[in-house]
Amino acid sequence: MTKYITQRSKSDLNGSPKRVALGNWLREQREAKGLTMRDLQAISGKPHSYFGKIEQAQRGLDVLEFIELCEWLEVEPHISIIKIAAL
Repeated sequence: MTKYITQRSKSDLNGSPKRVALGNWLREQREAKGLTMRDLQAISGKPHSYFGKIEQAQRGLDVLEFIELCEWLEVEPHISIIKIAAL
């Protein structure tokens, strides 16, 4: 089996405009609901640093993780994608 090799490193994505938009959206949603990162930790079972890295544009999400995040925040994924794209 051939191993997939990407032409860019993970650090190339850190701080990318799309990740910044995702982080800004997460922060806005979290604060609008009056939640801290520790509150999201309690809801999700993920460490609070997971959310911090997303908000700081150091970590992205795959589609399934994004849907799960929307469930924790009680927001609609399809509406959220439109909002993130507009940022």
